[in-house]
Amino acid sequence: MDPVGTFLSFSYGIETLRASLRAQAEFDDDEVLLLDLSTPDPEQFLARLREFRPTLVGLSLYIWSLEVFAEVVTQLRRFDPGIVIVAGGPAARRSVLDLPPHRRLRDQLDAVVPGEGEAIIRALVREHHAPGWATRIPGLDLPGRGLWRSTGPAERPDIERFPSPYQLGLAPPGKTGYVETFRGCPIHCSFCQWGEQKSDRVHSEDYLRRHLEGLAKADVTNAFFLDAAFNLSPRAFRNLVAAERDVGALRRLAVHGHLYPTYLRDEHLEFFAGCGQLQASIGIQSFDPEVLHGLGRPFDLDRFERVLTLMQGRLPVDVELIFGLPGDNPRSFRKTLERSLALADTVKIFRCLVLPDALLDRSDPSHAIDFDPQTFALRSCAGWTPADLEREWARVQALAQTMHRPVVNDDWVGFTTHAQRVVEADERPLSIESARERGAVQFPIDRIAQLRQTIGRRVSGWRLRNVRSQVDGLHFDLDGPEGNVVLEVISRVEGQPSFTERDGLAYSHRGPVGRAQAPLLRKLIDIVHPDALPIVRASGPGGT
Repeated sequence: MDPVGTFLSFSYGIETLRASLRAQAEFDDDEVLLLDLSTPDPEQFLARLREFRPTLVGLSLYIWSLEVFAEVVTQLRRFDPGIVIVAGGPAARRSVLDLPPHRRLRDQLDAVVPGEGEAIIRALVREHHAPGWATRIPGLDLPGRGLWRSTGPAERPDIERFPSPYQLGLAPPGKTGYVETFRGCPIHCSFCQWGEQKSDRVHSEDYLRRHLEGLAKADVTNAFFLDAAFNLSPRAFRNLVAAERDVGALRRLAVHGHLYPTYLRDEHLEFFAGCGQLQASIGIQSFDPEVLHGLGRPFDLDRFERVLTLMQGRLPVDVELIFGLPGDNPRSFRKTLERSLALADTVKIFRCLVLPDALLDRSDPSHAIDFDPQTFALRSCAGWTPADLEREWARVQALAQTMHRPVVNDDWVGFTTHAQRVVEADERPLSIESARERGAVQFPIDRIAQLRQTIGRRVSGWRLRNVRSQVDGLHFDLDGPEGNVVLEVISRVEGQPSFTERDGLAYSHRGPVGRAQAPLLRKLIDIVHPDALPIVRASGPGGT
């Protein structure tokens, strides 16, 4: 949850691949174009690719980018049939690409990289010009229109051999920073995309020291840890503590990451106290031990409650839950949620997705999973009928809107538990008048999805991610062609500058909006203004 809009993310995965190439002198003469565009418009990618005229294209596939890249690849093949096109990333899996909606993309790929890419990207750049190149590179899956062949297992890369983008000065400045201290996870929960990766590879103290030094030079806004959890590799944590002691990069930053709920020690709390600010999420997922056992998740409730005693007064308790887990049910989930409200300072609830390397590949047949192959959203499973999921999710969204600082999306909600108001299970979301009594009005949930579609159709290159309610107005979280943009709308204040004004409302923005994009942002404002006007008027001074 990012209630204050501080995350300015970028694709760290593709930056690590570029760093892998730039670290090798043999690739100094190879020209690399990195496209990290926040747009669902295929033409934005194609225009840049046609101009660049690549011989090798690598796609970083996520479940939300599959449809966009399917169209990119289709058009790219027409432009130049000889381009080698390879896909990697968390959705680059046989089980994903064999699903009917994604076969168009599969059948136009030359190869898929289902594992880590730092070493393979070097082999691809080195070999892709020669006939039969794919057979000489281990670690590839070759689609063959669904008749998959493997080139054999790739050697597990030594992660110390590959410098990070921060060490090479390649990471974009002024963005959210990323830190990896070890790779993999020792716990193999079937709902998690860490899958069955071992966690035996750890970055050294020297590697982390050089990474943190680069992080400091990049003027990052905050730092997000990519590790499965801060406290799941004692060796990696000791190396991080030693490196940070020398560099001091984190003491000025907000630090985000995860904690495993039963392995917290005083040494962790001491380190966190030295960070500028900490948001450490605890992935409980469920308080039902039978549900967790059925999904391969070990959990000791008594020990967790002792850990919470250690945290109270020293760390905020941020609990994460998964809604709709196979084997769970509405009654059990309500108990989990009630317990979370009593224990946590903040709660985030995510709708269950059937992801590769997780439930898509490792679920038990008894889970009886049915899911949408386009969105990967769970439609039903053992313990949850479609009606159960729809009814209970509406209840969760309604509850979130009664809480402090709510963030309500189609697939996840988050809130802090302070200043909560007790509601009945079937109570509707708060009206504007009721919400105003709490100091912040709420944007209608159903309108977010409708606005997202309208903006996608009418404003090229822009995408609405979320609408956040503030005490004095609204924040629209947007992906623009040049990066993340937060559009703020409040009641106009005499003498206070703004980007534009409409009917007594002032619109301002944070984030990159160049001269060419300013007219499109005004067009977007025209779209959202009819919805924003009554809500902001109700929240502002003297609103009715």
